[in-house]
Amino acid sequence: MNRREDIDVRLAPLSMVKPLYERFHGYAGIGNTSTYSHAVVEDERIVASFLWQPPPPGLACALSTAPGGAGVLALSRMVAVPPEERRLRHISKALKRLMWSYVDRFRWPVLVTFSDASLGHTGHVYKCSGWQEEGTVRRPYFIENGVRVSSYSCGQHVRGKPAGTTTLTRWVHRLFPMGGGWRG
Repeated sequence: MNRREDIDVRLAPLSMVKPLYERFHGYAGIGNTSTYSHAVVEDERIVASFLWQPPPPGLACALSTAPGGAGVLALSRMVAVPPEERRLRHISKALKRLMWSYVDRFRWPVLVTFSDASLGHTGHVYKCSGWQEEGTVRRPYFIENGVRVSSYSCGQHVRGKPAGTTTLTRWVHRLFPMGGGWRG
């Protein structure tokens, strides 16, 4: 399954991909909305999923060349079944295909995501997909109702004692260089 045409990517409702996140993602869940919800399907079984939505306004403004942070889309969650349970060897190939064929890059010229070191994520899949590393920060994380959440969850700052800290690495993929851009 290494050829581009062998990767079966489909739009998928959140209800179809949610079980995959609950079982295999470090945060054990997803939000209630997404701009795009994609699934990689093998033999009518979902083996990977990618959820996209606009990031919080402050982050969008910092990354965008447009007023108000317009045009920034976050890969908010990504998950895959373990490698031994799928034929797709490189998740980065599915991500590259999504970025160029399934996400409207003129509407969303800036993509952003984060890798979480406390979950063992190094960002390798982003590097292989052409994203640029743009810095790291240490942040607390919390446990709510048995599920790991960041310090900002469901539109509110989480209160209480942090369960630990992590190092987050920000990855960005720009259609145009910072300060440049399409002038349609």
